[in-house]
Amino acid sequence: MGDLAAQSTPPIPLVSTQVPGGTEVSIDPDHFRETFAGDVDKTTAADMAAAQRPANTKAVSDASVEEAYRTIPSWSLITRQDHAIAPALQLSMSKRAHAHIEEVDSSHAVMVSHPGAVTKVIEDAACGTR
Repeated sequence: MGDLAAQSTPPIPLVSTQVPGGTEVSIDPDHFRETFAGDVDKTTAADMAAAQRPANTKAVSDASVEEAYRTIPSWSLITRQDHAIAPALQLSMSKRAHAHIEEVDSSHAVMVSHPGAVTKVIEDAACGTR
């Protein structure tokens, strides 16, 4: 999580908590909207910040045994106004996965701010894997 967060510009303001078996991080609630949900109304973004669940850093730092994208078709929705994962980094990861790529002018909270775009990608993936 830390390496991925550090690649964003500016780096994601994370709050770290040591737990048995590692470190969990969440986005600093004071910076949540600007980092994660810039195109979501203030009240909804505040609710999202309060309800966010921490992520264990091992989720993105431990090596995978076998990456699923090597054998399973992938779809990706690039969020061009994202301050959590830079759009260029999203695009690079998506191209590496040979994903079907769509783009939208959205923050990282695309499922809240642009649910129709997310629905379309899910439907495209469902039709593309039949």
